[in-house]
Amino acid sequence: MRNALSCQPAGLRIWHWAIVLSLLSGAAALGHQLLWTRRLIDLLGAGAESSSRVFGVFFLGLALGSAAAFFLVRKIRSPWRWMAGAEVAIALLALPVYFLPAWSGLIWPAMGPDLLAGSWGGWVKLGLSFALLLPPAFLMGWFLPLLAAAVLDGKKDLQRHGVRLYGWNTLGGVAGLALTAAVFLPVLGAPGAFAAVIGLNLLTAAGCVHLESQTGPGKVVIPRPPAPAEVGSNPAARSGVYGLVFISGFGVLALEVAFLEMIMLVATLSFYAPAGILFCVILLLAAAAFAAGPLQRIVAIPALVTASLAAAAVAAGAAPLIFFGLSFHTGGLPPADYFSFFLIRLTLFTLLVCGPAFFLAGLVFPLLTAWSGIREGDARGRGWGRLLAINGLGGLCGAEVAYRWLLPEWGLYGAVWFVGALYAAGAFWTAYFLAEAPKQRLVCRLAAVGGAALLILFLRPVQSLVTVNPFARIDVVEEWSGREGTLAVVEREDFGRGILVYNQYMLGTTSARHDQARQAHLPLMLHPAPEKVAFIGLATGITPGAALLHGGVREVLAIELSGTVTGAARDYFGDYQNGLFTDSRSRVVVEDGRTYIASSPGRFDLVAGDLFLPWGPGEARLYSREHFEAVRASLKPGGIFCQWLPLYQLTPDDLRIILRTFQDVFPDTHLFLNGFRPGSSALALVGFKDGATLDWRTVEARAREERAHGRLRDPFLRHRSGTELLYLGKARPDPDGPRHTLTNMRIELQAGRERVTGDPSRKYISGERWGEFVAAFHAEAEGASTDAGHGSLETAAWLAARERAFHRGRTPVAADERRLAERLPRELIEDDEADRSAWPGTPPGIPPERAMP
Repeated sequence: MRNALSCQPAGLRIWHWAIVLSLLSGAAALGHQLLWTRRLIDLLGAGAESSSRVFGVFFLGLALGSAAAFFLVRKIRSPWRWMAGAEVAIALLALPVYFLPAWSGLIWPAMGPDLLAGSWGGWVKLGLSFALLLPPAFLMGWFLPLLAAAVLDGKKDLQRHGVRLYGWNTLGGVAGLALTAAVFLPVLGAPGAFAAVIGLNLLTAAGCVHLESQTGPGKVVIPRPPAPAEVGSNPAARSGVYGLVFISGFGVLALEVAFLEMIMLVATLSFYAPAGILFCVILLLAAAAFAAGPLQRIVAIPALVTASLAAAAVAAGAAPLIFFGLSFHTGGLPPADYFSFFLIRLTLFTLLVCGPAFFLAGLVFPLLTAWSGIREGDARGRGWGRLLAINGLGGLCGAEVAYRWLLPEWGLYGAVWFVGALYAAGAFWTAYFLAEAPKQRLVCRLAAVGGAALLILFLRPVQSLVTVNPFARIDVVEEWSGREGTLAVVEREDFGRGILVYNQYMLGTTSARHDQARQAHLPLMLHPAPEKVAFIGLATGITPGAALLHGGVREVLAIELSGTVTGAARDYFGDYQNGLFTDSRSRVVVEDGRTYIASSPGRFDLVAGDLFLPWGPGEARLYSREHFEAVRASLKPGGIFCQWLPLYQLTPDDLRIILRTFQDVFPDTHLFLNGFRPGSSALALVGFKDGATLDWRTVEARAREERAHGRLRDPFLRHRSGTELLYLGKARPDPDGPRHTLTNMRIELQAGRERVTGDPSRKYISGERWGEFVAAFHAEAEGASTDAGHGSLETAAWLAARERAFHRGRTPVAADERRLAERLPRELIEDDEADRSAWPGTPPGIPPERAMP
């Protein structure tokens, strides 16, 4: 093989090397972007801000780097050496991002909660984002302009070979995304994935060093670009091309943002779904780049650009209709038997919905690159950096406009249609600025008119589409789309009112208000004198609002990442929050929960974590050891941390990993159930600080205190005996086995794969699995409350078995109900001031079909 290569002409060998380096550099760039997006969640929070911030800084860096390379190629004589240095520098500059969890934790306590939640916090996060991401992205922007300077020698020109290099580089990005999401992260974990992507940078640098040694310093002659007058270029046409290059970048990135939000309505939320969608987008852009070369040899470039833009306008207008038909009439994207099958299904679905629009729109920039090489006399690509910079700037603007204006003002489907209208305008722009011969102008104008007419026909059908599944028979009260995703306040008879996120899961409902309130009541009953209480996660506001019913509580702080969720909770759930947004004792802060807690050492008597989606992008970091350590630091001496876990969304292995991680920080961990419903039960991990522990005398005193205060109505938590029935015991130490950290992302990756494969009902701790789980803890957990005087262990097991029977559709006989009533503590049955509708399951003596959910 080596001899065969050595017999090839030097120019051919360099060209083959250039293709390999294009693939490697593209793979490294998109691999970094994917990992940066996840890592910056640890800095910015688990919201859309982190992904859009990475997106924006990444494209800004590429644009600035390409602009700098436009001037750099005129002054250097050894592009290979500069490219090698840039790749090594990118690898080094990626290290602070990789180690971000290790050093960013020092920032938040130094700032404090007030500065963090104010404007200073936003400026610090913005500054850190730019400091971390802009330098490596800037250097990535050098690659294609410098590669063109090294390879395009006249025999190889921009219009053919330059466009191919662009295609190979984009195809490398496809490979980088696929390898990082489907191989590096699942097989090597997050540390290995970072090392592998950095290795791609170093391989690229080694290839450039090799080519430097082959060509020798100073052997690459980079002539100055010809002046426009030398090639007779039309200044108006050049300005038109620059405008189209900007529109091309703007449209592609605006479409990507809108399509991502749209497909996430049916693609299960996880780390993998956005990566899979981005994979399809980049794949289509690569295919378009390779198709542009042959097409330009058949049809004149102005006609091709016009036809591409007009057809892209039609495809964008039709895409919401295709999506709606595929999603809500064929079942969308349910879990597959295997993880690879899900990825294939997601890819095919994405290609069907947005493939035509992205492919047609993706033709525009390569065709305009070729036009620059032909009409501007820049066959050697010395001015390519300027086009790349304008295109990158357009992409940055497109993403920001989509997030800040198109989605909020036009809605999800309307935003896609609007981008189609922009492409139609671009088609008219091309017909005016680029078409030269009269016949060519006529053809271009007809194509533009035809595309615009078809697009207008789609407007009314697109406006009639709904984002919430129409077959779910849900009434939409109000909905929002934007930077924080798609969210709706919805109503249905069986669950009342709730907040629906991404058309997939509820952030609480009013029918489950008693269970949500119990998430506050239970940990508050375990602390002797809880005055300052923090809740991580707001949802409907019912949980933190319940803390205001306790007489001794002086301060309730609810921390919510999403401003949209906060507004929905304030405007539509006020009747269930006990004055959360109006009581002088309470405050709602819009900030990332992990960073806010980390900024508040020694402040709280009690911290309660909400039910976080294990597979939600970035949410599993709230189950990490680093977060648990920050919560411990935020507690006062003797403080309590209660982390609620959604058993119905966790596999037994997931639960064991989280429990081990929690016990590393809180060795004295006690377990409580939130109720006895097998299909929707939550588990509380309760940890104590500085030698404090579970004291049933404290529970008894607190119950007596709250009964006297008169506002707590939960029939179980008004009495020590009821709290004991919810107690599973003290968690056994488990020193062996994996833990979940910010570095390894174990739960997020594992739960994401589990969620999209197989039958969830057979994996998660719900139904029969829940019954087995409860029975095992009743039998084995240490410290079960055997001193209650009411046989609480046996009674709790009886309650659990009863609810399992209801879950299976069985009707208990009257004798069983009488025996249960005899087993239950009398105070639970005879407490006339308790609200029996708040019973954590089906109240005794009430048929299950008549019990409140």
